[in-house]
Amino acid sequence: MYFGEQDSKMQPDEFFGIFDTFLQAFSEARQDLETMRRKKEEEERRARMETMLKEQRERERWQRQRKVHAGGTLEEGGEFDDLVSALRSGEVFDKDLCKLKRSRKRSGSQALEVTRERAINRLNY
Repeated sequence: MYFGEQDSKMQPDEFFGIFDTFLQAFSEARQDLETMRRKKEEEERRARMETMLKEQRERERWQRQRKVHAGGTLEEGGEFDDLVSALRSGEVFDKDLCKLKRSRKRSGSQALEVTRERAINRLNY
């Protein structure tokens, strides 16, 4: 009578069945905790990767803008690259699309200036 059972009424299979049920529930709880920990780590890793990618895109965008302001020319494919990166990052599907539209207008007007300069240069030669 170490576990509060009555010697005369409790059968061994009933007695050990209680422990078996407890050990199974304990094992399932441990597996659930491990699964939850893995999911949390995966979500944190994914969030860090997204943050790093956003920061990298911002740095690249800032460097491109700096080149344009410094007198450099924007690549003709720059607008397409911006669109592809926006699609990959999901920015296109955000509620705030005005940022993307503004950058497209700016790069479109700059590309138009570059095209005009090339046409003028061809005429001069």
